[in-house]
Amino acid sequence: MYTCAICGYKGLEMESYGKDYPSGEVCSCCGFQFGEDDDKGISHDGWRESWIKKDCPFWYSPDCPENWDVEKQLKEIGVVYKKSVVIKNSCPVCEFDGLFEPAYDEEYGYPSDDICPCCGFQFGLHDYPEKIKGIKKWRENWILGGCQWHFKPDKPAEWSPRPQLTNLVNQQYENHQ
Repeated sequence: MYTCAICGYKGLEMESYGKDYPSGEVCSCCGFQFGEDDDKGISHDGWRESWIKKDCPFWYSPDCPENWDVEKQLKEIGVVYKKSVVIKNSCPVCEFDGLFEPAYDEEYGYPSDDICPCCGFQFGLHDYPEKIKGIKKWRENWILGGCQWHFKPDKPAEWSPRPQLTNLVNQQYENHQ
């Protein structure tokens, strides 16, 4: 097994860059494809930075080791990582704080078209034509439906809707003062 130069994952089947050419392998951990992504001008540091900003999602979850410790893995390649510095993108519907990008563009308000893995809301679809009304209605239905996790393969092992609901209640309370 070989180590990924980007994320430190020790599960590559081939050396990233052989004598004559890159391996073409995709790292199961960070998702970088050697020889393909770097041919597109993507630097290792840039990919790593983007991956860390997304909270280091394991790209191919069936290969994710049990008790995976991303902080330790990155430390072994000289990268300091702490969850507290990660930029979180929260869903305005359910308060899940693990979206890959903001639900709406900060400058223009355009929706991302992403789907929240927690509540299933698609930004740009379920909020059309009235954004606030769409968000409130989806939230109401999600809560009445028992706060079920939408995309089962991405469900965190220790997930509970309670902290998200607490955040929603606190926000509503703060907005009405």
